[in-house]
Amino acid sequence: MQCETSPHEWMLGVAAMKLRATRGDLAAYVMADVKDLVLVENCTAAATAVIRASELRAGDVVIHLSTAYGMVKNALQHAADLVGADVVSLPVEFRGRATAPVGRDGAPLHETLANAIDAAAASGRRVALVTFDYIASCPGAVMPVIVMARVCKLRNVPCVWADAAHALGQVRLDMKSLEQAGVTHLMADAHKWLYSPKGSAMLWVTRGCQAHIQPSVVGAVCSNSVTTNFDPNALAGLSEYERRFQYTGTRDYTPLVAVGDALRWRSKVGEANILGYNHGLAVWAQEFLSNAWGTETLVPAECTAFMAHVRVPVRTAAGAALLNARLREEHATHVMAFSLPARQCYGETHATHWVRPCAQLFVSRDDFRKLATATLAMAKTCDAAADVAFAWLGKTRARLARGEERARVEALALKAEEASMRGDWVAHAVTVGFDAPALPTLGTVERTLGGGFGRGARSDSARDLSIHSDLAAVEAVAKYAQGGLATTLNKATGADNENVGHETVSQTFASPKSAGYLPSLSENDASVGGAGKKLGEMRFGANSKMAASPVSVMDVSGTSAASSCGTSVDGSGFAHPEWVNRAPVART
Repeated sequence: MQCETSPHEWMLGVAAMKLRATRGDLAAYVMADVKDLVLVENCTAAATAVIRASELRAGDVVIHLSTAYGMVKNALQHAADLVGADVVSLPVEFRGRATAPVGRDGAPLHETLANAIDAAAASGRRVALVTFDYIASCPGAVMPVIVMARVCKLRNVPCVWADAAHALGQVRLDMKSLEQAGVTHLMADAHKWLYSPKGSAMLWVTRGCQAHIQPSVVGAVCSNSVTTNFDPNALAGLSEYERRFQYTGTRDYTPLVAVGDALRWRSKVGEANILGYNHGLAVWAQEFLSNAWGTETLVPAECTAFMAHVRVPVRTAAGAALLNARLREEHATHVMAFSLPARQCYGETHATHWVRPCAQLFVSRDDFRKLATATLAMAKTCDAAADVAFAWLGKTRARLARGEERARVEALALKAEEASMRGDWVAHAVTVGFDAPALPTLGTVERTLGGGFGRGARSDSARDLSIHSDLAAVEAVAKYAQGGLATTLNKATGADNENVGHETVSQTFASPKSAGYLPSLSENDASVGGAGKKLGEMRFGANSKMAASPVSVMDVSGTSAASSCGTSVDGSGFAHPEWVNRAPVART
């Protein structure tokens, strides 16, 4: 109520003095020098400050682990893109079965990091910044921060940034040890595990890196009036770094002030009691749940803080999602769920599905027992329901796809008919329901097909076509060649393959099922659409003004179909367009 009772005094003096006191309490809690620690509204603001201070240049390399929080990844990529730097993500593998996270191919994380830094240096590039989690978000495993920091320090990385968003309140932070190992920057949220309100976090920066770091809001002043300014006591003895973060504009500073209250409450309960109860409950819970479900834990106790990790007894991602939703809606239980890719080291071919239940002072073993029972009761039905839903979705998508294809065919057919009514003759492809590459002979008939029917056509049986001469003729005529039809049909008269003679063969080109769709054509005397062109003279292509009629649909032997509209003609879902059943349009 103080901030609203007298806002002027609150903003200019009271809040500032309380913030100084809170910073002192928090510095003692994390074993840091108060001059190195400032308060910020969240880790997003802290990340912005750290990345700006790193002063990336073109050609620089920035490295993070694949477990990095999404905000960190996004902020790094944005900053790198602005100057032409590169961001490298080092994969972290979670192999489960109570094993610690490792790098690619099972290598220790610190070795993977060392190799990445060395590779960049060998190519003549500067590694400007390396960041890693103290405790990752999901999975929430404790990471080997000290050894990774030492790797960076040995290689003179200028910015070694520890993301401790989940660490403050879960583990004992020792900033002096972290600084000695090589950490130059550390950020942590107070609202996650310290029991402080939302909108409270800390940023720690080693003394040698403070000159260039700025808050996300730069240049804020309380007033332009010389008589309206901060209480001198609130600013006395502060470094320039501390002053920059003391006031960042008109906003609610009460969550930051409340960090001190959270620390005092923890002191009353007992820090060792809080850490011991929550960690012990999390370790017990993951062992209990894995046994109850017949599954496994993800990481060992030494990589566990307050977040347990257990594989759930479901097979599919959809089943896991449904299970999570039902736990929330039917049992008022929210538990973080995630999936991990198939573990090749174990010969797996499918992803595995996990939950990350959290231990807290207000959670008991009975809560985890209820979670175990509810999950077992619903797991099988969730998987079964997901299977049914998946099958239904597949059929629905297929049905929609057929409908879209049918609509596309109708639209193209209508467009072709309108063009023909206007007298616009447009060459178009005829897609045939079989594939027959250029064959030297079919019985006594030899034909040259202008390069064959092509690989894109389809075939029911070229052998069957060779038996029926009329179908072979249709095969020869209806060539799919991206808008061009061409054929020469000759009869072989000699027995010698090298000195064979030829004579013209008159054939009627018709399919048993094409009556009413395609005019009966003869090579020597048939005309198309009154155009007066012989079939043998028809050459459809870029230099031709002649085209086949839009009414050119074939069904070869009733086993497949073809359409000038270019539709897929594997026989499934094929529908003749409306104009097929209409009488041919008279043309003048």
